[in-house]
Amino acid sequence: MTTPPFRRIPVETPGPFRERLRSLGLDVPAPDGLPYWETEAAYLITARSADALLTAAEGIHARCLQAVDALVKSGDYGHFGINAPAMRSAIARSWRAQDSPLYGRMDFSFAPDGTPMLLDYEADSPFGLAEASFVQWEWFEAWQAASGQSSDSQENLIYEDLGEHFRRLALRGPAAVACGGEVAVNGGPADTTERFDAEFLAEIAQEQGSRLRICAIGAVGWDIDARRFADDRDELLDTLIKIYPWAWMEEEANAEVLPQSRTRILPGAWTRLLADKTMMALLWHMFPGTPNLLPTFLDRPAEGAMVAKPRRGWDGEHVYLPGQPIGEVPENEVGPLLYQAHCPLPVFASPRGEVHAAVSVWMVGGEAAGLSFRESLGPVTGVSARFVPHILRD
Repeated sequence: MTTPPFRRIPVETPGPFRERLRSLGLDVPAPDGLPYWETEAAYLITARSADALLTAAEGIHARCLQAVDALVKSGDYGHFGINAPAMRSAIARSWRAQDSPLYGRMDFSFAPDGTPMLLDYEADSPFGLAEASFVQWEWFEAWQAASGQSSDSQENLIYEDLGEHFRRLALRGPAAVACGGEVAVNGGPADTTERFDAEFLAEIAQEQGSRLRICAIGAVGWDIDARRFADDRDELLDTLIKIYPWAWMEEEANAEVLPQSRTRILPGAWTRLLADKTMMALLWHMFPGTPNLLPTFLDRPAEGAMVAKPRRGWDGEHVYLPGQPIGEVPENEVGPLLYQAHCPLPVFASPRGEVHAAVSVWMVGGEAAGLSFRESLGPVTGVSARFVPHILRD
């Protein structure tokens, strides 16, 4: 039985913040019909346990950098399904330029003794950034004022660290943030989770003296003469921040121009390797037995309870737990399966029945910046997972 270093407690979310959730569109039901933002519970964690998670995440990221360096030096990206010469070249160029990874999210479960164990590293523009950052902090301030728990805090410097990171990036020329997802009638990005995160990033950039226009990824074009990408108004871009996976971008029509582009694209192309779940198998191969890493293999081992998951799938997509028959997996879209030792999520009682909780460490510029929690009714964290705020208490 997993003993997690945190617990679920009932809380009462103040009415004004419930109105705030409504204004942000975060009170809508998830696909299973339950509210996306949990307003009647929070996860309570100690500073010591939070520090253990942050330390684990930074240690894993450091090993990832070693693995990426070895990959780029070898040029052997075969297991990552990267066959286009242009993408291979873009990865090597981006790594040598030390392009920023911008932000990412590591998802953890726990060993029976409470040690954090990495499940996934969503390193290429994962969803939930704005919720984990300023929305979660606004919840905490509202709850703290109403509850009088003045000594409590929250492990959340995502907003501050992003601001500092944008300051270091120094986006001086024309820049844009392009998001995927649904497109409005006018061709711009629709009101989706991608746009929510894009608006958040644009606001932070503006606070640091930079201007980020928001456009749809499909509206980004290529100027042959300038060798730059352009936004939906045909303005040539010095920097393009994308909320769209590199694994999809390498299949786009303009992928062949990536090595010659004068537009800096963030997160850097090398994060294509970081975000591929093949990286977890490589980490286990390079650093077997390392704390916080689960045994992970490209081929199913003869023994052991293994979770099968696609190498380039999204949260909970085509994930099969031990004992479940493996269904049809569209490998051309999500890549082949790999196999990771089963580390069940912690289970808690709730008024709706048992819930399975996953804790995430948010990374900014390769450094741990804060925590967030999601829970689901089933043992796999997928699109129906609900956001649950957290409280730091000693």
